[in-house]
Formats: sequence, structure tokens, C-alpha cells
Amino acid sequence: MTELALHDPLLYDAGFPYERFKELRDNNPVSHHEHPDYEGGYWVVARHADVQAVSRNAEVWRNSPGPFVEIPPGSPPEPDMDLLINLDGHAHIQMRKIVNKGFTPRRVAALEDRLRARVDSLIDALRDRDGADLVHDLALWLPLHVIADMVGVPEEDRAQVFGWTEKTFGFDPDLSMDDRNQAMTDMFLYADALSRQRQEQPTDDLLSLLLEAEIDGHQLTQFQVSSFFMLLQNAGSETTRNLITTGTLALLEHPDQLAKLQADHSILPTAIEELLRYVTPVMYFSRQAAQDTEVGGVPIPEGDRVVMSYVSANRDERAFDDPDGLDLTRAPNDHVAFGAGGPHFCLGASLARIEARIMFEQIVTRFEGLRPDGDPAAMPRVRSNLIDGFAELPITWDAINEALPA
Repeated sequence: MTELALHDPLLYDAGFPYERFKELRDNNPVSHHEHPDYEGGYWVVARHADVQAVSRNAEVWRNSPGPFVEIPPGSPPEPDMDLLINLDGHAHIQMRKIVNKGFTPRRVAALEDRLRARVDSLIDALRDRDGADLVHDLALWLPLHVIADMVGVPEEDRAQVFGWTEKTFGFDPDLSMDDRNQAMTDMFLYADALSRQRQEQPTDDLLSLLLEAEIDGHQLTQFQVSSFFMLLQNAGSETTRNLITTGTLALLEHPDQLAKLQADHSILPTAIEELLRYVTPVMYFSRQAAQDTEVGGVPIPEGDRVVMSYVSANRDERAFDDPDGLDLTRAPNDHVAFGAGGPHFCLGASLARIEARIMFEQIVTRFEGLRPDGDPAAMPRVRSNLIDGFAELPITWDAINEALPA
């Protein structure tokens, strides 16, 4: 039987193939692979140090035209698709400076009370039940609501916006490309209308801030703001949702570590960093070589695409003791779950950390006897080579405790 290609989403249907990537780290850490859609294929970088080296050298390694392995190297950027993740150099720095105004520590910290109330409400809604789907009844909703709160989506519009998000970025294999494209179009039109409304009647939300912000005489266009709305709604929800889902399962599968966290909430910050390393929701991003170069001593020609495997890097024995073990007190923990440094480090990392801290604190204290309802290995995962997570994860419990005081 022929091995599935590393870019094939089917390879990840049963979870990340850790052993295959361990073999690459040990024997072929910068490996070449063919792709059916373009000549020249792509390179996979499997070791932690090499992933960092690529990520941190923005002069040699470019995001444009996009950080995904499906995009043929050398493709021109799509017209008008100047999303933050697709830009390099001065254009990226300039846009990031503007967008950063919406993610200051003060603005992120100000969301904490609202986040806690959201989590309490989600769990309270389950109190008359003894089972649920961790994905769709719990993990899905917090990040969606957080982003909607930030950009100012009215409560009455959220079901529709969340539906579009699921279609465009939910990795449902049963959805046609026409369905995805229609959802993307509908979401953009909604974002555009909301942006126009904020231009006429500014509020204190992120959309208003981005429309008004100026750096070195440069402002974002309405198109850029609307496009950023879509990027934030999709990327900001999908990764946090899967951290909550797969992170909770990791705790349930390591009862000694779960007990340690339940006994001492002060370890939550280091615990979240370890869960990020252990489950790594975003499996990879890629770069394109701007010149002839090398990685780990392997020559890479100008224009070739290189895939940075974040999951493999986070299990690299050269960077972590017992990398396949879960240690909630691991320190230091130089994981690459938010990227491996450089100008494209995850913009929403601080927000994701706050969401995770509040959600995991409530999960480990409010649920008594929490456990998977069935064999997790048999539960469906998202059909993706980018995001590692479950499509469904049934859980059951014995009781739900009262909410913790703020």
C-alpha cells in the first residue's frame, strides 16, 4: 500500500502521524516531496531548530502569496487579497502596526470578565444533562463569541456569522466548494456592510478602531478591514476551539496531570503552554525561498516552497526532554504552537492564552467525573492538513458544580 503524501488531509484522519515525523527528524529532517498540482514539489522541515531558523529569517523566507502548501510556489498574489498572513516586508509591518492597536494588553485584559461570563453561561446550559459534544456544545462557542465581541457583531446576527464561519473554515468534507465560496462571499458582504456602518457611526469595537487607526500616514482600506474581519473570525476561532477540545482530552488521558492542575490552579499558565506544545492545533505553515539558500545543510533553490511542521518541532527530542510526555509544569517550554518567532508570530496569542486559561480553569473545576463518551480513537476528526482537531468529541460527566466566583 502506497503511503499517503504528507500534504494529503486523509493522512491526518486518525490523528497526527507522530512516528512518521519522528523518522523524518532522525533520518531526513529536511525532506523533499512531490505535489500533484505543481512542479518542483515542496520541502518539509521537521526539526525544531530548523523550523525556527526558517520562521525567523523574513529576508530569505516569504509568506507571499500565502502560507499554505496548496498554493504553487511562484504564484502571483491574488488581486486585492492583501491579508496580513499573505504580506511580507514593509507592507506586513505597516499593516501589523495598525492591527496591533486592537490587541494591546489593556484591550485583551478588558475582555476577561466577559470571557468568564461566557464560559459560565456555556457550562450552565449543560447542567440538566449528563453528556454533550465537547466540540459543538462547548469549545466551539467561546472563541466565536470572543471574536464577535471584539469586532462588534450584534447578538442577533451571530448565528448567521457563525454558520458562515463553519462553512468556510470548518473542514466539512461533505460541503461542496460552491457552498464554501458562497459562505465566504456572504460573510464578506456582511463584513463590508458592518464596516460601512462603523464608518458612519463609530463605536469602541475593533472594526471602528481599525477604520480610524493610522500609522505613518497610512490607513487600512475598507476592503482590508472587511477582509481582516473574515481572517479573524475564521483563524481566531478554529485554533482556540481545537486547543480546548484536544487539550481537554489530553488532560483526561493523563489523570495524574489533571489532578495536579485541579489541586493547584497557579500552574495554569505553564499548563496552557504545555497543552499548546502537546496538541499543537495548527500543524504547519509554509514559506517560499526568496533566494537560493539552505536549511539544516540542505540546499533549497530560490522559489521553492518549504513547510514548517510545528507539530514535529514540538515533539523534537533535541529541543524537549520526554517530548511525547505531558508535563504541565514543563519549564522552559520553547514551543512553536503560535509560530516559531519572526514577524508572523501569531497576532492573537495573548487572547488565545486568556481564553484557554479561563476555559480550562472552569472545565477542571466545574465538571465532576468528566470523561470521553466512547473511544476517542474512533471519533471523527476534521479533514485537514492544517488544523488538528475533532469534528465531534462526545463527553459525559457525573455532575456540574456551581460557577467559581470571579
